[in-house]
Amino acid sequence: MSKTRRPSLSSAPFRASLIVVLALALFIGMFWIINAYQTYRKNIANIQQNYQELYQTRVKEEVNNVLAFIEHRRSQADLRMENELRVKVQSAYTIASHIYQMYREEKNVAQLRSMVAEILRPIRWNNGLGYYFAGRLKDATIDLFADDPLFEEQRLGQGKNQAAIPVVQDIVKILKEKGAGIVLNSPVKAHLTDKNKKFPGIIFVKYFKPFDWYIGAGISKADMETKLQDEILATIQDMQFGGDGHILCFRFDGTIISHQNINFIGRSVTNLIDEQEKMYGQNMLDTGLQEGSGGHVLYRSANISSEDGRQRLSFIKAYPDWNWILAADISMDAMEKAIHDETLTYSKLSFKNALIFIGLLTVAVLFLLSMAYYHSTKIKHGISLFTDFFRKAAHTHVKIQDTDLAFSEFESLGRLANRMVDDSIQKERILRRNELRLDTLLQLGEMDSFDIKDKYDFVLHRIIQITDSDSGYIALVNIAQTHTTLCSQVTITTGMVGPVPEDDSGPRLLADCGLIGGCILQKKGSIANDCNQTCHTIPYPYEQEVQRRVDIPISNNNTIVLVAGVSDSDREYDNSDVRQMTMLLEGMWLHVLKTCSEKEMAKLERQVIAISEEERSKIGRDLHDDLGSHLSGVELLSKVLQQKLEKQAPEQAEQLATIRNLIREAIEKTSRLSRGLYPVHIIDHGLEAAIEELLAEVEQRYTLQCSLTFERCTEAFSANIAPHIYYIIREAIFNAARHAKPDIIRVEILCNDNYLSVAITDDGQGMTGLDRKKGLGLHTMQYRAKAIGATLDIRPGETNGTVVTLSGEVLT
Repeated sequence: MSKTRRPSLSSAPFRASLIVVLALALFIGMFWIINAYQTYRKNIANIQQNYQELYQTRVKEEVNNVLAFIEHRRSQADLRMENELRVKVQSAYTIASHIYQMYREEKNVAQLRSMVAEILRPIRWNNGLGYYFAGRLKDATIDLFADDPLFEEQRLGQGKNQAAIPVVQDIVKILKEKGAGIVLNSPVKAHLTDKNKKFPGIIFVKYFKPFDWYIGAGISKADMETKLQDEILATIQDMQFGGDGHILCFRFDGTIISHQNINFIGRSVTNLIDEQEKMYGQNMLDTGLQEGSGGHVLYRSANISSEDGRQRLSFIKAYPDWNWILAADISMDAMEKAIHDETLTYSKLSFKNALIFIGLLTVAVLFLLSMAYYHSTKIKHGISLFTDFFRKAAHTHVKIQDTDLAFSEFESLGRLANRMVDDSIQKERILRRNELRLDTLLQLGEMDSFDIKDKYDFVLHRIIQITDSDSGYIALVNIAQTHTTLCSQVTITTGMVGPVPEDDSGPRLLADCGLIGGCILQKKGSIANDCNQTCHTIPYPYEQEVQRRVDIPISNNNTIVLVAGVSDSDREYDNSDVRQMTMLLEGMWLHVLKTCSEKEMAKLERQVIAISEEERSKIGRDLHDDLGSHLSGVELLSKVLQQKLEKQAPEQAEQLATIRNLIREAIEKTSRLSRGLYPVHIIDHGLEAAIEELLAEVEQRYTLQCSLTFERCTEAFSANIAPHIYYIIREAIFNAARHAKPDIIRVEILCNDNYLSVAITDDGQGMTGLDRKKGLGLHTMQYRAKAIGATLDIRPGETNGTVVTLSGEVLT
């Protein structure tokens, strides 16, 4: 059967447009001519306006860039000066410390001060503007003032130095609060020399305790600003932009301080005139002195020949901080020439395009307008089919039929559209399977309280769902690879979960395991999509005939640990099913290994703590029963000997009394050590009494205050839990007392039903992150907390110090 040849879609518009365009040719042609002419006039005006706005924006940006440059240089100068002063003072501080360490045994403080002052006096920097000064904080006496030695050995706040009191107060305040700091905009030199002069400056001071000295370095900010202005003016004078553009700078009084022509520097800007004898310089000055964001000045320069053009544009803006006015000046000759050239080019191009358009339109009218209406109807019909198709395909997966299409190009588009629907269905299926696999692994991670059998059943259910199967199984393989054990089996149609009750669910030899044994022996998976031709019996572990099946072995360290399979999908199995099953089963096996490792680790930790507790108790009992008894016996014998010697040799009796005191101290230390190792007082008197005794010991040894709050704890703690709680509290208290240097340590214990909350708080120096990582005692506290099922947290206090909290349901 011959296939009907359809007309080409590419030829249809050519024939169809001829009829439509013929009727509209005259109207469109006249309309285009009129519209093109109006567009031409409008574009010429836009070109002129755009160039003018471009130059105005350019000069304004140049002025703003210069202002930003000035601010940047000022900020950098301030930071550089502050850092330099810090370095200088630190150097002086180091010199003073070195002199003090070397000669403090040979000379007194006054002599040492004099030595350091003579070393610092000749040191100057920043072209001689920076200098050192120093004085006694308590006596308010200047020992060193390198910029003017006449003021040394004078007391501040008396006579002509009363003006320096605010500066001294600022210095004293900074030294008391921080020990060192910057005093900004400090009129240091003015206070010390002439109270009517103002020298805003920057100083940095630091307190040197051995001399009762404040050591400082200072520099006049006015001198620094003057130097910075000279550097900035030198940079501005070399700035150029836009070919002949340059930057002009003058003061509020009109004096020019920066100009491209150095002959203008020092002259008044008001003397600048244009070719028409107009004083455009005065206009610049008036514009700069006005409040606001600046303004533009347009003038004709007398220095430019008439052939090249003479119009120039300036933007003026004031910089009040330094009483400067900045102006960016650029010639507009290039703009006028560009406008002229652009206008001429655009005019020629517009007329040329008009002629070409008229010619092409005439040809198009003759060749393209005759068949437009007929074929446009056919095209509209074909487009409507595709519009409806795309509207429905996203939801119903409907496909387009070839019989509905009128053109050959639509046939190709139809095949592509149908392929797109097939790809969409496949991608949705893959996406759904990936989502199910990831959701399975996420839920598996949250099933810590479930039995391992339930986890196997859950994973197998999801594998069956992902592969669109009806039944499946999971079997474990022993290490020797000789036996397997069926641990989960699911059949959706019958609702069966787990092995059949009458079957032997114990280990089976590989020879009796059917599909499972084949996978283990071949060490690879298998896909069978036509089991009726390859297998005539019911394969183990299935209970009925299967049409299709997939069996996958999972290995760990090159050893097969489990085999899983699914069967009877409505579609044929492929490698994507194998990949999905493999990734999910490997994730499940990693979860099983992780769970087993965590349980084993927890068991080992409990054994380590139990052994350590047993050893601690043994050592504590030995100290108490053996060494303590021996020391007590020695003390009694020495007492009897002392009583005999008091009559015969009193001097030797006094020496023996000293020995008895040392023996009693050894007995006390032995008793304290044995109590720390063997918590017999916890067992005999309870946890609260043991902690009270612990706090009393800490108060006596470290001279600090301790408080204990014991709320709602009516029942006694068990013998397995109380020692752990006691040693955690003991370790936290002794860590704080030894390292944090606190004034107060608070212990709060709260019992609420089965929940225990313990908080140890101190107001000491706190702990760093490194301290929390390297402490053996902290690791032991974590182990003890885990052993009783509680959580230990160590964090900084709200203001200072450290807070150690122990919480959890440990009272059951």
